[in-house]
Amino acid sequence: MTPELLQEARRQVRLIGIVSMNHDAEDWTTPERHAWLREVAGAYRPGLPQTCRFPGTLWVYAYMLTGDPEGLRRVIDETVRACERLGYEWELAGALHARANIYSNRSNWSGDASRDADRSLEIFQRLGDTWGAAEALSARGEAREGAGEYRLAADDYRAAIAHAEGLGAQSQVALLRSRLAATMFETGQGEEGERVLREVLAEGRDNWHEAQPAARLFLALWLGRTGRVDEARQQLNQLLDVFRSETLAIFEGFVQGVFAWLDCVDGRYATALEASRVALEAALSPLSLMVAPEMAAVHLMTAAWALGGLAADTGDRERGRDAARLIGAYETLAPAGHHPTYTERYIGKSARETVVGVLGDAAFERARAEGGGLTMEEATALAGR
Repeated sequence: MTPELLQEARRQVRLIGIVSMNHDAEDWTTPERHAWLREVAGAYRPGLPQTCRFPGTLWVYAYMLTGDPEGLRRVIDETVRACERLGYEWELAGALHARANIYSNRSNWSGDASRDADRSLEIFQRLGDTWGAAEALSARGEAREGAGEYRLAADDYRAAIAHAEGLGAQSQVALLRSRLAATMFETGQGEEGERVLREVLAEGRDNWHEAQPAARLFLALWLGRTGRVDEARQQLNQLLDVFRSETLAIFEGFVQGVFAWLDCVDGRYATALEASRVALEAALSPLSLMVAPEMAAVHLMTAAWALGGLAADTGDRERGRDAARLIGAYETLAPAGHHPTYTERYIGKSARETVVGVLGDAAFERARAEGGGLTMEEATALAGR
């Protein structure tokens, strides 16, 4: 082995280490770790042959973990082009699948996630790669879900489940069933969705690291929306134990946001406001903005509900105006093309009704219009005031 080849092998071993290590939030947000990840990002340039094939494809994680969305977009787009140019057909299917996953989480980017998933699926099916086909179907389901096409997303998840079952990949089946259940809550099949999630949790195994948290989160959201707040909190507390003990600490802020709107449901507006502030701070971290760019705006809406509730309790109209401004800020700052989920729609409706009850229609609309001109930094400061 030549010295150059040995050096490249060592680089690729370190890439495997990125996805194998504990991705605890404290570990991956330190200045030292970010400096190292930036060096990893600079080790290659987009479009090299070795970054088209595993483990070189893991290079993109350096951009994800440092919260560099434009760098990530540049890298994944060039990887797709390189695979096409080099004639790497199977690798092209994988790159298209990866890009579909990334685009489906960023509605404000150009690019058609469903189209990429379609192309990926066609290649994997033609090559006889059942696992790849299942992954492509799942990616297309996520893309359709993000576009509000919930019934089509459900069809994709069912097809992906059939592929995964044929391979005996039970942990993947459980994750896909959880995703399928989430679409049911959007299409008037809530009872069936709840049944599926409870089955996934009852059948859960220790090695279902993705399926168990997903099922528990989706169930908690549904329980909260249907008024079973205490049980929803129980599910969230169990979820926090998983996030703190494994590799998912980045999602703790999201859970705090759910706690916030559950507190609003119970009329515990002061604790709801504090939890929404914690959630908002977490949602503005570079990695959170990469994974779920819409969540910061959603937490603004929850903070608006909490502020509106406090205003109603105390008669503080200025606080009510701040709440209305946050609603206007949400409407402007939510990513273009974002389709609110059933829980987001519920939070928005409840916040609006609460604040209008304090201010009246005319004053509410004036304050809401003012909020539409706020930046995220200004809205965050308003929520924390």
